[in-house]
Amino acid sequence: MAAAASPYAVRRQAVTGAAGTVLVAVFPLEGGGAACLQLQDEGALRRGGVYLLAEDDPAAPGVAPRFEELFGELAAKARDPRLRAALERLLREGQAAAVATRPRLDPPALERLLAVGRAAARLDRRRARPAPGALSIEATVVACTLIFVSEEERYPPPRWRGSLVALETLLEVLGASNPSRGNAPPG
Repeated sequence: MAAAASPYAVRRQAVTGAAGTVLVAVFPLEGGGAACLQLQDEGALRRGGVYLLAEDDPAAPGVAPRFEELFGELAAKARDPRLRAALERLLREGQAAAVATRPRLDPPALERLLAVGRAAARLDRRRARPAPGALSIEATVVACTLIFVSEEERYPPPRWRGSLVALETLLEVLGASNPSRGNAPPG
């Protein structure tokens, strides 16, 4: 039996703002391109950086999505009430998967991240292609999920709130009914 191809890879990637390449975990997107999570500090770029690639190519420069861009994508997608509910569920699942990456980003934790991306890709399959320049549901959700991973790494509980602040902000943008229902640490 042949080994299954890994749904993610680790490689050196060109990214906007880097003089050379950075070490990233690459998550290919079903709709094309990829999302990357920077795995170590490199020059002025801190580990945990999130980059989107228009094409899954180490030489194609990854671009860090800006929060304002993600806010706009989520707000536009939230105009559809059913999609808003699905996005809320996926963001909550993405944040829970990110919490599970602590203390180690191991294969079971990666699989949870990938499951969130696959669920977002299924939503894309049922919808029209996004307008030129807009992100797919999959790219939006995977970028947010990787940002949650980054926030867990940079601001770990219990001293900080990890990815919970980012989740609450994104849920407010969506107009979620109860944004504070996240995975808050006790106390």
